[in-house]
Amino acid sequence: MLELETLLAFGLGAGLMALAPVVAAVAGKDSKITGAVSGTGRSITKQGLKIGLVVADKTSGAVKGISRGLAEVGESFTDVLAEAKADLAQSRTSTK
Repeated sequence: MLELETLLAFGLGAGLMALAPVVAAVAGKDSKITGAVSGTGRSITKQGLKIGLVVADKTSGAVKGISRGLAEVGESFTDVLAEAKADLAQSRTSTK
C-alpha cells in the first residue's frame, strides 16, 4: 500500500521530531541545530502524513466501490436463491 521510501521518510521525520527535545536540552532551545532538527522532522513527518491521507482516501473509495458491488451481488444471489426455492416448492406440489 505505502511504498518503502514513504514509510522510511515518515519514520525518519518522526524520529527527528522525537529527538528534537533531546537536542534542545543539549544544544539549547535557540540553537540553529535544534531549529534544523525540529523543522526538518516536522516537514518530513507532515509530508508522510499527507501521502498517507491521500492513499487512505483513494483506498477508502475503492473499498466503498467494492462493498457496493458485493452488496449488489448479494442481493442478486438472494433473489436467485428465492427463485430456486420457489421453483423447488412448485415442483414438489405439482408432483404430489
